[in-house]
Amino acid sequence: MKTSSDSLWQLIKSLKGAEKTFLKRNFVSKKLNAKQVYLKLFDAIAKQKVYDEAAIIKKFSPAITKKNIAFQKHYLQNIVGEAIAEYDSRKTIGHELYNQILLIRVLRKRGLIDGANALWEKTVLKARASEMYPFLTMLITEFEKMILSGSSETQFEDLHSVFKGRTITYNEYAEMITLRDIYTEVLLLKRKSHFDIDDDLKERIIFLLEIVNKTNIQKHVKSFWFRHYYHLNKATLLYLLNDIENAMPLLKEALNDWKNNTQYIKKDGEFYIELLYMINYAGILHGDYQFVINSFNNPVNDFIDDPLQRANFESIKYLALNKIYNKTAKYSDVKKLVQHMKTKYRHWEPLLNADLNRTLNFSLGIACFVLEDYNDALYFVKRGNTYFKDGTREEHSAVAHILLLLITFSMDNDRLFETEYRATYTYFYKRKKKHPFETALVQCLKRSFYLTDKQIKVKEYEKALQVFEENKDDAVQQIIFKIFNYPGWLMSKVQNIPYYKYVENKVKAEELRTIPGK
Repeated sequence: MKTSSDSLWQLIKSLKGAEKTFLKRNFVSKKLNAKQVYLKLFDAIAKQKVYDEAAIIKKFSPAITKKNIAFQKHYLQNIVGEAIAEYDSRKTIGHELYNQILLIRVLRKRGLIDGANALWEKTVLKARASEMYPFLTMLITEFEKMILSGSSETQFEDLHSVFKGRTITYNEYAEMITLRDIYTEVLLLKRKSHFDIDDDLKERIIFLLEIVNKTNIQKHVKSFWFRHYYHLNKATLLYLLNDIENAMPLLKEALNDWKNNTQYIKKDGEFYIELLYMINYAGILHGDYQFVINSFNNPVNDFIDDPLQRANFESIKYLALNKIYNKTAKYSDVKKLVQHMKTKYRHWEPLLNADLNRTLNFSLGIACFVLEDYNDALYFVKRGNTYFKDGTREEHSAVAHILLLLITFSMDNDRLFETEYRATYTYFYKRKKKHPFETALVQCLKRSFYLTDKQIKVKEYEKALQVFEENKDDAVQQIIFKIFNYPGWLMSKVQNIPYYKYVENKVKAEELRTIPGK
């Protein structure tokens, strides 16, 4: 934890009222005398709206000076850190198990073997029910020491039967550890790219999938986490290979598993939210809209009550619903959703990672563009493209450049369009990966922007549409067109109607085709 600059101020400002009360009543008072400067320093920093170290030194001189303020802050930060760590862990199963293991150890050392044995049995059963494997390893060590410490009269047979009653075998546990390690790598791979992957990345994905496929997974495997790592590994790797058809059943099975084991949602919500994120991506690409909606509206999601996790869940839910409403031409719902997110997003932004923040900005930008709110569309897409620079999701940059070109084209602003065209041209010129549909669309927009003859403009639109058709089997093109329907946008220009009207007409036509006799 950093101890320089304003890191202590940021930590203190992040504390809730209940945390401050706990810190002062139950923790700081045990370590610090109320007359010491640290409590006053804590209150002074908490009152500052912007961290001002010079004001702190002036207020507490000579107790705090330029020479010793780094030490004073470091000491106070350690106290605050320990306190909030204890506060946050008080009601967790991990905290409870750890304390019980410490008590087992104390009882054993004092020769109170019967008490240690009874507590050990209860703790093992609780740890197994929660699949807290690191704690089980510690408990095995304690059991061995109890045997070594106990007298010849001590009966261990019943405890040994508990000892042997493992949830999974050692071989299955070893496989689960392998799956867990693969899952860590899969998450990192997914951060690099979702679909426009290079040959080296694809080769690694295939290799990992082969390892997962060799796993001896059976429906009778008792371990929840074994099943989770298996399903999410395989589903995500298949998704990265654009095999959405085979990824979906795995995601559905994983979701049912979480619904049947809701105790994990509150304890390990990050894993559950990642599953929903994958359902958002794969489910919409697969066209399984109702399943996606049902997944995000399921009552089990109420178990997500941590503020950080709730912000992530609500953001991903917005992404899913926004895409579905746009694709099904429910533009009144899109408008309500955008207004809701404009209010909520600024509160959630600090709680979200760069990838999710970027994706949200792009989603808001696309929604505003379709609603013909071009100024907001330009703001959100630019923000998504330039605000976060973490080197992930390279394909996002390509999408953003073309979206910005479409937006400025629609705004009919010469200066803005020329600026974006130069930036887009430079980006694709330097980019190693080149796709015909991108070149065709950029050239089409450049050529048609200054044309006044509508018939000639239509011919330019049709040229680009022909390139799209010639490359319809390109996997990247297929996925990009599901992010935003570039062919539909060009067709709306050919038909001289707003894009949202084109989508409405297309959705109505699809509905008529599904009616018997039509």
